[in-house]
Amino acid sequence: MAIKSISEFYSFSLFIFDLDNTIYNEEDYLFQAYKEIADRFAGLFPSIDSNKLFLKMKEIYDKQGREMLFDKFLVAFGIDDSYLPECLKILRTFKPERPLAIYEYSKQILKELQKREKEIFVLTNGNSEQQKNKIRHISWDGLDKKINYVFAAEFEPKPSPAGVFHILRSTGTEKNKTIFVGDSDSDKDCALNSGIEYLDVRILFALMSEY
Repeated sequence: MAIKSISEFYSFSLFIFDLDNTIYNEEDYLFQAYKEIADRFAGLFPSIDSNKLFLKMKEIYDKQGREMLFDKFLVAFGIDDSYLPECLKILRTFKPERPLAIYEYSKQILKELQKREKEIFVLTNGNSEQQKNKIRHISWDGLDKKINYVFAAEFEPKPSPAGVFHILRSTGTEKNKTIFVGDSDSDKDCALNSGIEYLDVRILFALMSEY
């Protein structure tokens, strides 16, 4: 069914959220990681300016997306691809200088769900170590204490329903009482494959603005 009001949204018992670009803006994490990587390589290769390294990564991201971004970055500066693991290590483990801010509507929604004593899960794709690092550095304001985290890579990545099925089994919740909130086709297809309701986070935020 199409969710037409915030009261309909709150009527579910189990809420599953995506993480990146649903609860917070992933670029806040990525761009700080790119800066960290740029500083690292400027230290290794003093002839290359840190800002130029950062801007090249951001240019690749803006024009070509994230696929093989570090491979392209290394080629652009003539750096051996043996340094690729170093890029990935920093991306997955660095400490952001600025904590990652939750979208304001996401914060309001999570607070209300916890007030109503709803069950809340985050189901996220991606490298588990990297996703856990993001979670550690999000400014949750205490909200994380009542959120359960499931890393799809430990089952099967979305749009596979494996992560959702794990959540349903662990909570004993019926599908018709469960809703998935996300921002991507993989989130939407995951919900469809699981037989549960789906709501795009942008629609949810629009409903919040009318509330």
